[in-house]
Amino acid sequence: MKMKILQSLVWVGTLFLCVTLCFTLDTEKDNTNRDPTSNLGSAPEGRSTDKEERQADTNDYENSKSDHRTIDVTDVEDSQNLADIVEESQGSSGETTTEESHYSTENDKTLETLGDGDNTEESQSSSTGHIIIVEAESQSGVSGADVDSKWESKEEKFTEEGQAKPMPSPGEIQGRDLYEAAMTLLNETKQDSTQAYTLLQSAAELGHPLALQKVAWAHLLGNHLSPNVSRASEIFEKLAMAGHADAQMGLGFMFATGIGKNSSQAKALVHYTFGALGGSQLAQMALAYRYWSGISVASNCETALTYYRKVSHTVADEVSLNGNWVVQRVRLLDEVDNPGSTSALLDDDLIQYYQFLAKKGDVQAQVGLGQLHYQGGRGVEQDHQRALNYFMQAAEAGSANAMAFLGKMYLEGSSVVKQSNDTALKYFRRAAEQSNAVGQSGLGLMYLHGRGVPQDHKLALKYFTLAAEQGWVDGQLQLGNMYFSGLGVHRDYKMAIKYFNLASQSGHVLAFYNLAQMQASGTGMVRSCHTSVELFKNVAERGRWGERLMEAHSAYRTGRHTQALITYMLLAELGYEVAQSNAAFILDRHETQLFRQGGEGFSRALMYWGRAASQGYAVARVKLGDYHYYGYGTSVDYETAAAHYRLASEQQHNAQAMFNLGYMHEQGLGLKQDMHLAKRFYDMAAEANVDAQIPVALALAKLAFLFSFKYLEDFQWLQLQERSLEELLGPDWDIYLMAILSVFIAVLMLFRRPPPRLAI
Repeated sequence: MKMKILQSLVWVGTLFLCVTLCFTLDTEKDNTNRDPTSNLGSAPEGRSTDKEERQADTNDYENSKSDHRTIDVTDVEDSQNLADIVEESQGSSGETTTEESHYSTENDKTLETLGDGDNTEESQSSSTGHIIIVEAESQSGVSGADVDSKWESKEEKFTEEGQAKPMPSPGEIQGRDLYEAAMTLLNETKQDSTQAYTLLQSAAELGHPLALQKVAWAHLLGNHLSPNVSRASEIFEKLAMAGHADAQMGLGFMFATGIGKNSSQAKALVHYTFGALGGSQLAQMALAYRYWSGISVASNCETALTYYRKVSHTVADEVSLNGNWVVQRVRLLDEVDNPGSTSALLDDDLIQYYQFLAKKGDVQAQVGLGQLHYQGGRGVEQDHQRALNYFMQAAEAGSANAMAFLGKMYLEGSSVVKQSNDTALKYFRRAAEQSNAVGQSGLGLMYLHGRGVPQDHKLALKYFTLAAEQGWVDGQLQLGNMYFSGLGVHRDYKMAIKYFNLASQSGHVLAFYNLAQMQASGTGMVRSCHTSVELFKNVAERGRWGERLMEAHSAYRTGRHTQALITYMLLAELGYEVAQSNAAFILDRHETQLFRQGGEGFSRALMYWGRAASQGYAVARVKLGDYHYYGYGTSVDYETAAAHYRLASEQQHNAQAMFNLGYMHEQGLGLKQDMHLAKRFYDMAAEANVDAQIPVALALAKLAFLFSFKYLEDFQWLQLQERSLEELLGPDWDIYLMAILSVFIAVLMLFRRPPPRLAI
């Protein structure tokens, strides 16, 4: 009987496989009849044909309007690599005009392909200052939109039945118009965020998905709109069901942190993965950081490289189009420990003083204020109109720097200044005649791309060299780019690396990007996944979303600690070390009502201190030692505390860690009691930091006192038994002794002061 049942099951299974195979073959034949040229790969030279755009398969999306890169998920190898990402480096999608600010070099030179197993590379030098290296094995290429303002929905041309989609309703059209008007306000150099978010709320009420995303993030972070976590969660869940990648990121963040959801790292990973594959750049960064650090997944450098590379592509493109911007990284701990010492923000009084000097005709003040308003940062909002006014005033006074920056503004164009090659060339020449490096670099760009002048790579090389010799970062970057591509000079990867390194020392994003590309492909150097991930991570963290660091800092300074904490936690998920340490700082001081139950604040602070310490922040490593020493958020463990102090001492030469090691050796806590080693660590702390000299002097005086008693005890001059000092003077005798020594040292210093000079 059992054999008959088994035979029946085998026949049923065989019949099912046959039917499935026939259906598959019929489907492939039907797809071949629709478009005989379609395949999983891309069209030659990264361009897709009209037939490919109109494929009936609902999984294929319409190509984006500009030259966005796309990903093609072709296989799943294992649990760590969810998909192999194949990079398609596309050419320019339209004709190049003199009005554009992003130009290709030598009519989009054809890329060379990497052979399997050999060392040949494909490289293309982008005229915007970053290089493109294509590898055949594992490259990326999703170019998502900026999370704040440039999310774009992917729409299919046809439904499953092959019929055209219905026309949008009047409500949908109105919602789209409101959303576009709001984004116009947010994308201006001088934003009107209040009016913009009023329009976004109206568009969200009409069901516009991108407006709903913006409103959800605003409610979650408490920025621009009132905090409402439950409303944000509701919107994210609704959008996630509709397949919106940014909503997946929002849900992943809520599950990862336990804000509005029960904390679940597994669910967070699932949502991050869906968001990353859907094109959410924040999700890609969060997933890349998790694979890089091994958080809830096994550490995988290549997977982290894949995701970080995707985000870096978009950041590099945006920097090329809109210029380099500065991400402010302010540590709350440093502000508290050293008030007024931070140079990240300019004081209002100082800005007003410079404005006063500028009105009086001070050229340096005019140029300085112009640069601040042109680039933004250090507490000054970007305002191209003010920058233009200050540069104009300084240029009329003969300032070469002002002329050069006016050339940059006219070359790039903006809502304030209409793009003009002729005007840019005029200002660049006037500045270059005075040997100004910025003007020389600008002239090099004009000749490199043939903008307003005949294209001449030799002259471009000459001007870039002159600018680079004066230390101008753009000149160094473009010179490295020319050596990499062999434009006007023989290709020389060593020289390219030299100039990219020089530009990276000044913090240029594209220099980091170019070095990362060369490291990832092994071009001109030995391939290093670890180094390339660090460089790509640096580039990715300089995207527009980095502006949230200052938003969180402003919220903290205005007393909105909960909103500041949530924003820092979001950025901490993306891998920002400063955000991790700041989130731990707020939790450590219990400045918010979040996570106050059952000591959860200390536990979460311990987690963030650990993540910050793993990225090389020495103070965070010392904090980890303190938490294990005192038992904050964990059990008391002197040995683990000593291990963290030792790491901070050996790797970052932290004076506090050395002092703590000295004390632990002195007391025999987690380490062998050894007075000689204690003195050695105390001396090292004094050498490492001048501020540690007074505490070290007191500790050494105490150590000498203890050593004297130990000496007398060893020779039995005084019959002092173990713990006799505590029995005679109490358990806090060492505090009393250090207080007496402090008074004694203060008296000595008072008497050693030189007498006042008598007036003659």
